[in-house]
Amino acid sequence: MPSSTSPDEIAGPVAIIAGGLSHERDVSLVSGRNLVRELGSVGIEAHAYDFDRNLLTALERDKVVVAMPILHGQFGEDGEIQTLLELIGMPYAGSRSHACRVAFDKGTARELLRRAALPVPDSVGLSAQTFRDIGAPALMEHVMKRLGARVVVKPARGGSALGISGVDGLAALPSALVETYAYCEDALIERFHDGIDVSVAVIETDEGLRALTPIAVEYEKGHEFDFSARYTAEFVSLDRPDLPEELIARLGEVACEAHRLLGLRDLSRSDFIVSPDGSFVILETAIAPGMTETSVFPYACTASGTTLGEVARDLLLRAVRTA
Repeated sequence: MPSSTSPDEIAGPVAIIAGGLSHERDVSLVSGRNLVRELGSVGIEAHAYDFDRNLLTALERDKVVVAMPILHGQFGEDGEIQTLLELIGMPYAGSRSHACRVAFDKGTARELLRRAALPVPDSVGLSAQTFRDIGAPALMEHVMKRLGARVVVKPARGGSALGISGVDGLAALPSALVETYAYCEDALIERFHDGIDVSVAVIETDEGLRALTPIAVEYEKGHEFDFSARYTAEFVSLDRPDLPEELIARLGEVACEAHRLLGLRDLSRSDFIVSPDGSFVILETAIAPGMTETSVFPYACTASGTTLGEVARDLLLRAVRTA
């Protein structure tokens, strides 16, 4: 993606803020290292900073001029790091704190998309408190009656497939919920949709929103809900989906619409399940997409004729210009 600006417009160091204290810390660190390397390849001096008590002091000491948070999960996608950067007046690439607070909760975000007539899976939110106080037997049968015998259980907040499991039958649902509650006190139980996983990255440019080439994500059988499979090349393959061009275009339109409806800025990644008949549902929209070497976002950049470094550079330049 060509840019009419020069890297020299960033007159100082760039901070890539990664790590943090969430369950996704290790993934975030890998994303951060990869992004620093990619930015270096396009002439941007970038350094990785951990999200800890020394962060604000380090940013001031090093005279950082713009930042890009690559924190996944809590503190990174829930608006916390964004609030801190806004408080100190630091320009940054990515969504603002108020939008993060809304989009980070899958149930809330999904309801906003549903009200806008975007296709989302039917789902039920269930807190750990309700699960304990009401009891599993009184709840599970009603959940399955509404959603069907095959469901997916996931934390209402978080990512990287942590705490997610596929459930086939009533007997397995309580234990799946217990596993999910280890990661988040609120669970989302959703109807299972059979089809292919397709992710669409969205970036903001001077010309407006741009959906990058959709990417089909295929996991080795048995690793569909496996955290390690997300970041192990032998368990996951990425490719352009074999879908009609009209459907490819429609997925891009819906991903852009989800980005707008949730009030996001600069970049996002929407995940879909596309059924054999061409229908689809949007599962979620990620605020801070993974940027590891096996992540969808860098692959989508390459498939769209650009690179992760070029995209990140342009987003950082936009952040500086609009600060």
